[in-house]
Amino acid sequence: MGSKKEIFKKRAVEVATIHNIPKPAPIGGFNDVERIKNSIVILDELRDLIRPLSQEQFTQLEQNLITHGCQDALILWETTSTELQQDDLDRTLYVLVDGHNRYAICQKNKIEFKINLKIFESIEKVKEFMIDLQLGRRNITPEEESYLRGLKYNTQKGSRGVALQVQGEDNKPVNVAEKLADEFNVSVRTIKNDGKFAEGLSKLSKVLQEQVLSGTSTLSKKQIQLLADRKDIGVESIADLNEIYGKTEKSSPAIIASTIPKETLRSQIIELANNITKESDCDLLIKKIYQLKSVL
Repeated sequence: MGSKKEIFKKRAVEVATIHNIPKPAPIGGFNDVERIKNSIVILDELRDLIRPLSQEQFTQLEQNLITHGCQDALILWETTSTELQQDDLDRTLYVLVDGHNRYAICQKNKIEFKINLKIFESIEKVKEFMIDLQLGRRNITPEEESYLRGLKYNTQKGSRGVALQVQGEDNKPVNVAEKLADEFNVSVRTIKNDGKFAEGLSKLSKVLQEQVLSGTSTLSKKQIQLLADRKDIGVESIADLNEIYGKTEKSSPAIIASTIPKETLRSQIIELANNITKESDCDLLIKKIYQLKSVL
């Protein structure tokens, strides 16, 4: 039996039906492949589904692509404007599914790239495909894994909020939480909490989301899960959260409260600041500064 990441890579491939790239027109005619590459559509809700690269990671990827070229094909979803509810003209659209950073770099540096077209039943199936691809990749944080599981749970149970879906040849309803718990080898409660975590995270600013998913935030998963049930809320900073909980939940603990003594934190910050050698050191330093701020 393969590793968990290998299983998710295989599952991501199985979610989609591969659609062959149209053959180029005869020499002298219009090249279909180039036409598709020049008409790629980016949907914000798909692009924002996955945590963006840090500046350091983006720069490293750019250098690799400039040096070695774009080896992996960009994955596109062949769909229509009617399917995406953009209009009733049924125009063919090619939506970028995987490779947003590579596409931006290739466009900027005029680097050639290959494309791989796939067809999906719906945008929900596209999201499942993207989530499984990310789960199959290396170096995702525990926070990101929880977030992706939660996204998959929320996507499969749908906007109705019903945790059952019809699946299989007999069309019998399947409990989504139980199915995913078995798939990820975690408890049903974990899957449901992951769903709350993903929903709560969506109400944080992009900066706070990045800090949480990279593992450098002082916010706990429980604190983020509590935001899931709040309506029409947008959180730009830790101060916003403190104000929200201060007004409505006086018994709630301080959002960024730290149990580490002030002098210990100061010493740790000084030590880290004097010995920064990599990006993760910066992330840890930021986390310690937030902790110190909470006890001053």
